[in-house]
Amino acid sequence: LSAFNVPDFPQLFFCGVIWNFARWMNLFLVLFLASQLTDSPLLLQIIGALLFAPFLVGGVLGGVVSDRFDRRLTAVGYLAILTPITAVVAALILTDSIRFWMLYPYSVVAGSSWVVDLTTRRALVADIVGPEHVTNAFSLEAWSSSLGGAVGALAGGAVITLIGMGEAYVAIVVLLVVPIALLLSIESPPRMHTEVRPWREDLRASLALPFRLPPLLSVLGVTLVMNMFFFPHFSLVPEFAEDLRVSAFATGLLAAASMIGSMIATLVIASLHIPRRGLTYVCGALFALALLPVFALAGGYPLALAALLLGGLGLGAFASMQFTLVVTVAGPSGHGRALGLMTTVIGVVPFGSLLLGVVAESIGIGPAIAASAAAGIAVLLLWILRWPASVRIS
Repeated sequence: LSAFNVPDFPQLFFCGVIWNFARWMNLFLVLFLASQLTDSPLLLQIIGALLFAPFLVGGVLGGVVSDRFDRRLTAVGYLAILTPITAVVAALILTDSIRFWMLYPYSVVAGSSWVVDLTTRRALVADIVGPEHVTNAFSLEAWSSSLGGAVGALAGGAVITLIGMGEAYVAIVVLLVVPIALLLSIESPPRMHTEVRPWREDLRASLALPFRLPPLLSVLGVTLVMNMFFFPHFSLVPEFAEDLRVSAFATGLLAAASMIGSMIATLVIASLHIPRRGLTYVCGALFALALLPVFALAGGYPLALAALLLGGLGLGAFASMQFTLVVTVAGPSGHGRALGLMTTVIGVVPFGSLLLGVVAESIGIGPAIAASAAAGIAVLLLWILRWPASVRIS
């Protein structure tokens, strides 16, 4: 855990822990609330799509902003916008004034906070720790995200069960204040000087980056497959659990299961020296996809839970290397742009979500998720055969 010896990294890491916790808890609450307001899998997937739409629209732009401006202050600024908006949502729920359509704009705002985190705070991590500690730091970041996903979903389910939905949103408002304080407690690190070009030229250069760096293109392709065929199932977990007739807490545990498995894997990887980082990344993605049909076609809660826990191990291997590989390949001057491209690729989730929602309306949630995973495995294998550079990164 060598990254903890770097000044300011501990504060930045715990900022990420709290931010991830609040973000994943919010994701679970939005989807759970939506499932209470509609019975349509398609409408649920639209909410899921809107949560991830800012990735596609704002990823490259966010990367350019990250490389142009003070990353620390950019992150603080967005959190200062998100916090009062979330307080308004809490008030609407507590006064029983919330309506389904209100979740549409809020999902976009909440999703945008992920873009800011990925393109600014994580680029700030790379700036602070340097290339010597970047693998360890990003493995810890992946662990932090998994911890946030696991505990956030569990906490969301528990708080709903114990005191209610509105109170859960009040808790998120309180949590969002902590990352602001932690970011303000550190110094902005000195930045490598890069030529400031016109915005349009800068955006074009960012979009051209993968075609100049074949390993980056290969890495981005693997992430694209995972976000098209694996991650869209998350927004259907509440509906899947409802079909199993389990409690809100059990639903939260099911939603958290992948992240619990991922948390275990990322912590192990953070403590080891992994020579074949690219191979770990690709094999982790394949393993996560392979366990998804077992979950989808499980006849009962225990098997579904076990499948997601095991699949989470592969997800952790994938996630721990995902951002490490892009910043390694892009170099210090391109951290923000590379992370912006990765964020944009993550933005294909809405397309996968909408497709999965349409198929689920026709054949059912379980068969649709299983079919999506099978397609993902096939596409990923074809991609690696055509662009294998990511497997060779060490």
